[in-house]
Amino acid sequence: MKLITFFKKFFLIIGDIRKMFIIYLPGSFGNEIRYSYYKKKFKKCGTNVIIDVGVHINGTELISIGSNVHIDKYCIISTGEKLVGDIKRKPNVAFTGKEGEIIIGDNIHIVQFSIIMGYGGVIIENNCVLSANSKIYSLTNTAYDLDNKSKVVSIMPYSQANFLLSPVVLNSNVWLGLNTIVMPGSVVKKNSFSTSNAVLMGKFPENSYITGNPAKRIRNRFKVSKVKV
Repeated sequence: MKLITFFKKFFLIIGDIRKMFIIYLPGSFGNEIRYSYYKKKFKKCGTNVIIDVGVHINGTELISIGSNVHIDKYCIISTGEKLVGDIKRKPNVAFTGKEGEIIIGDNIHIVQFSIIMGYGGVIIENNCVLSANSKIYSLTNTAYDLDNKSKVVSIMPYSQANFLLSPVVLNSNVWLGLNTIVMPGSVVKKNSFSTSNAVLMGKFPENSYITGNPAKRIRNRFKVSKVKV
């Protein structure tokens, strides 16, 4: 029995070393190795996908990626179906996937040190950019029990903590500025832009210029031409 346990641990260690080698192998050869490795694990994967050095991805079987996608250095993308804690689910009618799915379209750049937590579901449509240190959370802890705000709760242990789970949707041609945070249940309609350090909570209409904490739409991103009759 001890021998069997030893070999199980040994092979787990070998697997971890192999994955570490794949994640941190630098240069274009490293990018090719990572593409070959993850393409087999993703639910769907297009062409010309660059997964850069130091990228950590969990829940690959729930992740779909289009073509011409660059997941830049040291990003974290994580999802899964096994959740712990007191989960409050809030529907998002704009989300068309299933819980936990991350769907990334074509022509996407997820810049260095960005984080996508997709446990509630995330859709990023075509031609979007997540600038450096952007963060998308479809699952987050809450400071109080959403059903009983007078109840004293603790974030630890996580098995008893309060969580809000709700999908996030970025429509086409959305640009998140540096350090933008997108919270559960948010929808950002197409052709919108958020300034650096914005914290997005809620729904933002098409062609929005978004700023602040909490973020607000302050004007159109692009000038709308008047239609001559």
